[in-house]
Amino acid sequence: MASWSATIDVVRGEAEDVAAALMEEGASGVEVRDGEGMPMPGARQPAAGRALVVAWFTDREEGAAAAGRRGVALEEVPDQDWGERWKEGLEPLRIGRVFVRPSWIAAETPPGMVEVTLDPGMAFGTGTHPTTSLCLAALSGRLDATPRARVLDVGTGSGLLAIAARKLGAPVVVGNDNDPIAIRVALENAALNGVQVHFDGRDVGEQPGPFDLVLANILANTLCELAPAIAAQLAPGGVVLLSGILTPQEDEVRAAYAAAGLRPLAGGDRRDGEWSLLAMERP
Repeated sequence: MASWSATIDVVRGEAEDVAAALMEEGASGVEVRDGEGMPMPGARQPAAGRALVVAWFTDREEGAAAAGRRGVALEEVPDQDWGERWKEGLEPLRIGRVFVRPSWIAAETPPGMVEVTLDPGMAFGTGTHPTTSLCLAALSGRLDATPRARVLDVGTGSGLLAIAARKLGAPVVVGNDNDPIAIRVALENAALNGVQVHFDGRDVGEQPGPFDLVLANILANTLCELAPAIAAQLAPGGVVLLSGILTPQEDEVRAAYAAAGLRPLAGGDRRDGEWSLLAMERP
């Protein structure tokens, strides 16, 4: 089965808004190449201060319309080629207490760590990008402090964070995503890891809360839109870890969650270069 892609060159600070718009216009997945993380071998990379937003479409007409509005060409991309090129660029990672091992690489799990075997397929989430690695490190710390926490992973993608939470000891883990491809891949990865995680496409507000810990590694503007729904899912004393945030966007995101009744968790924020993770709690 073929898909189609459109690549848009934008100012780095505009990349998240463009990515969100493309999702609304029918993209089945979006990749932002901003010079961070591990680049796909042979993939075009952005110039300094720029970002490339690559959108994939399963519907050619929707893709052509979205590409045409931005003055770029739509290219046909076989799904298998995309997946195989990612395989060439991934290696095992150690983040917090989590050892992320691509399924096609043989490697021994370091002592004291939990292994997550991953095959990302067409879903976002490999652990290589700072937004994901920030979440994994923070997740490890939170589950050390509250090992019996009920966890919700918003926008689960490949299921990496949700599976890691289960491996770290969370007794109940739920992951949601509005992309049916992501749900399929996440379910396959959970089976690959021998864990039970509930994945579905229902909205955040429809999930079976409340939860002690919510993970949300998505676009900053989407984090703001979902603030009331995410905050409503937190149990008293619960914590939400918000990632996918550029440093200049921190105040906007923090304000959205404060307006929903949450407060910053002392010592909970993390940063990696220009990327931030914010930790908020329900009093």
